[in-house]
Amino acid sequence: MKKIAVISDIHGNMHALQAVLADIKSQYIDEIVVLGDLAFRGPHPNECVDLVKKHARYVIKGNADEWAVRGIHEGEVPEHVLDGMRTEQAFTHSQLTEENLTYLHSLPETLELPLTNKKQLFVFHATPDSLFEVVPSDASNEKLLKLIASNERANLFAYGHIHVAHQRTINGKLVFNTGSVGLPFDGDNRASYAIVHAKDDVQLTLRRVSYDIDAAVEALASYPAHAIPLLTHVYTNGALPK
Repeated sequence: MKKIAVISDIHGNMHALQAVLADIKSQYIDEIVVLGDLAFRGPHPNECVDLVKKHARYVIKGNADEWAVRGIHEGEVPEHVLDGMRTEQAFTHSQLTEENLTYLHSLPETLELPLTNKKQLFVFHATPDSLFEVVPSDASNEKLLKLIASNERANLFAYGHIHVAHQRTINGKLVFNTGSVGLPFDGDNRASYAIVHAKDDVQLTLRRVSYDIDAAVEALASYPAHAIPLLTHVYTNGALPK
């Protein structure tokens, strides 16, 4: 049997990532797959990239990885938050080594991974064609069918980006979102990831992992000041402010 951990949306939260990696080790995982958003929007961007490079063989790019390298363009975020997010991007970029910037830039946007002779996993950050498009957890079956149609060989489809873990089976194929390691938005402040158990059949487990949130909040002291209240709220509550 092959056991694969699928993680996403770390967002520079080293304390959450360390806890997830420890939990993964306890689960006797064969491979780790990372669905992007490693560094941007957290106090430890470079450390998180280093940890991913050390532990994961399969890594794809997210929109925040694109931003960390080349900046944020007008129209990619609401205008009223653009200046603030560009300040955060500048911090992230300054913390990343040239080696890690090159690493993020070179990441592929999709991957296809064989699980068994008959089962294939297809992974992408947001959609197969976009790093930015949002497919929410309550998306219609029609919208999820478009994801499935993108790869006829695959039986499982995994994505991140929305920071909300969910799973749904459509036409005999499983679509799931891992949730977020570092910035969960679903009301549970624990780090989120998925385990795929592949043998004759495939089973999915969505796991939550507690971590030292107080330490993560303390680490924000080095982050751009305007963003600290927002990130503190998300770390503490597992959700965006209402």
